[in-house]
Amino acid sequence: MTMTVPPPHAISFSRRLGDALESRFPRRFANAGDACGMTIGTLREVERGGTTVVMLCVDLTEQVLAEAVAFHADHVVTYSPMPPHPMQTIRVDDPTGRIILKCAQHSIAVHSIHTACANAPGGASHWLASSLSSGSLQPIRPHDECADAGEGRLLECERAVPLSAIIARLKELLSVRHLRLALGAVVDEQNLAKAQECCFVKTIALQVGEGAGVLRGCDANVYITSEMSHTDVLAANAQGVVVLLVGQSSMERAYLRHLEGELHNEFVDADWNVKVKCAQADCSPLTVV
Repeated sequence: MTMTVPPPHAISFSRRLGDALESRFPRRFANAGDACGMTIGTLREVERGGTTVVMLCVDLTEQVLAEAVAFHADHVVTYSPMPPHPMQTIRVDDPTGRIILKCAQHSIAVHSIHTACANAPGGASHWLASSLSSGSLQPIRPHDECADAGEGRLLECERAVPLSAIIARLKELLSVRHLRLALGAVVDEQNLAKAQECCFVKTIALQVGEGAGVLRGCDANVYITSEMSHTDVLAANAQGVVVLLVGQSSMERAYLRHLEGELHNEFVDADWNVKVKCAQADCSPLTVV
């Protein structure tokens, strides 16, 4: 049987974007049961030579969707799946149902990257860990088909660096002012900065999202993840491991800012005028007060 590959000019932008995402975040690298790829399709395609808007977000909330509609977006790329789980009915009295129906109403396609992005070589975990310090990098739980893919990343720094430098770099990458730190030792506020400068780090274990299941028992000086339970933080400290918690979705949102630039460069010479932007309404629902 002979397969005929359509010429490049015959490929729709939906296909072009889907291929670009699949090449970066192959669905085979996603965790079992995770919905990655196009989750909401569209009946309208952007004409060649026309302008198309791709909006990036962590969570496709109704506020983010309103922004996408206002900017006449044709595609939304979400980190978290939308819908977040299989649905038997689509109802207007349910927020997810309203989002799906409004996407259909405005011909907005939705693509999810989620754990395929977290686990892929060059994906969210890889990008963040490699941006912290120079050194060797490997997955904590390698994928069966690809040694460079898998859950979490273990960074062996070229040289030991002060914890204070890691914290400063992490804040810069994530564009956050505060992190939660568990040193595993009682240090008063006056000596906290000095303790961070005197604590030298050689090995860092990082997991995007809630990381206890991946990081637990990992041989590292520091664990970096979004969230961990109180019990898991204490267990890590008892093993002499420093824990840094950055807050849910901060890592993903930082990576999307990086992806925005990558996609912009990829489509700069495309047959469409492609505009890629991160949603301004996409933010953490929690505020430090």
